[in-house]
Order: sequence, then C-alpha cells, then structure tokens
Amino acid sequence: MRLKKIISILILTCSALDSAAEGPLFYGQSYGFVVSDPAAMLMAMDEYRASETGEKTPNTVVLSQNIVNGDYASTHQVNVFYPSTAAMDQSLTLNMASTDWATFLGKLRNASESEWENMYAIMRAKVQKDPATMQNPISLIYTMTVKNPADFMPAFDKLWNSEEMGKFQGNIYLGRNLASGNVKGTHFVSFVAENNSALIDGITAMQTSDAMKSYVNAVSESRTLEATNVSIELKRWSR
Repeated sequence: MRLKKIISILILTCSALDSAAEGPLFYGQSYGFVVSDPAAMLMAMDEYRASETGEKTPNTVVLSQNIVNGDYASTHQVNVFYPSTAAMDQSLTLNMASTDWATFLGKLRNASESEWENMYAIMRAKVQKDPATMQNPISLIYTMTVKNPADFMPAFDKLWNSEEMGKFQGNIYLGRNLASGNVKGTHFVSFVAENNSALIDGITAMQTSDAMKSYVNAVSESRTLEATNVSIELKRWSR
C-alpha cells in the first residue's frame, strides 16, 4: 500500500475516534529557509522526488510559503512527515548513501539559506478532510511552552473536546517538539483549512467562545504562547 494512502487512512481513522492517544500518530521534521530563488528550489525538490532515491524514500514532503512568520526571516518551510520512527531511519539510510541526495543538497544551498529546523511528534488529530485532497491549504500554528503539563493537559482536554473546536471546518493537530534547535516552544497546535475564510472565521469563532475563555484562564500559569505563524502549502509530494 502506498505511503500516501497509509498516512491518510491512519489520520482519518484516528480522527474518527477523535484521537487523543498516548502514543504519537506520526512524526515530522520541519526546516525553515530564506529562499533567494523559489523556482530553483521547487525544481530541485521535484527532481529529487523523481530520482531513484526520492522514489524509495518513505515520507510525505510539503513545501509551504510563510505568510506571517513572527521573529523568523525564513520565507519558506519544508515539512517532512513519517508514519513511524522506522521510516525515519529508512529515509536517513537511503539518503546517506545517495548521490541523488547530495545533488539535491547542493542545489538547495544555491537557492536558499537554512534558518531553523525541528523534530516533533503529532500526538492528536481532528481531521475532517484528507490532507492530500486539500488544494493549497492554509495553516495557522500556535507554538507554546508548556511549563506544567499536569495543569495544562486537563484544560486542553476540555477545549479539545468542546463543541466549539469540533465545529472548525478543517483539520487540527497537537504536536510535541522532540528536538527544536533554535525554535522556541515545547508544543504546538496547528489549524489547517482550505481557505482564509474557513481558517480565520473558524478560529475567530473559537477564540470568542466560552470554552476558549475557560481554557485561557485555566492555563495562564502553566503555558506561555511563543508565536503565531501562518503559511500556505505550495506543493506536496507523497508516496
């Protein structure tokens, strides 16, 4: 079964159960770039994914353009999603021995400058649409530092299970940073929708709800909001 279908089935199955599993649903690595030649970067990514090594690599890759990026200078980001840690190891092994990967890195350096990177686990998902079928979806990500999980999680659970969050017309993910480099925060919540109207109107409705007011009051001492970023997906490569 193709990786694209495996990840889609995994996410949609978990979301049907309104997933709040203890173990990660999948893993990710993200990279921020200040891109001087967007066309060259896109071409380099296309060429690598079409190469012998790229066709074997067990991951899904998403290229996004940053719209609102806070303190960061990066214009684009690359998100790489893996269904398991074993898939991460397989991808690393393939790339380490690959001239395709070396060629790609050279072209990437010519077209951009790396600014940040992190590794994370997606712990929960509320998914109404298969991500692979969404056309240029827009994401808004709240990054936060959780100082006291014992106090934070009960309040977040209540918000997560609220009617207001359930009405959001898109997908919602809770992630936990495993290694964040120079990226602030221990956790993040990502809202993904098919257009600005669905994203902004949905989040605005949530922010003005009693459930959100209760959540903000409850976590005022247990978490710090670090950043709010917005990006739009340009292209997705799936297996």
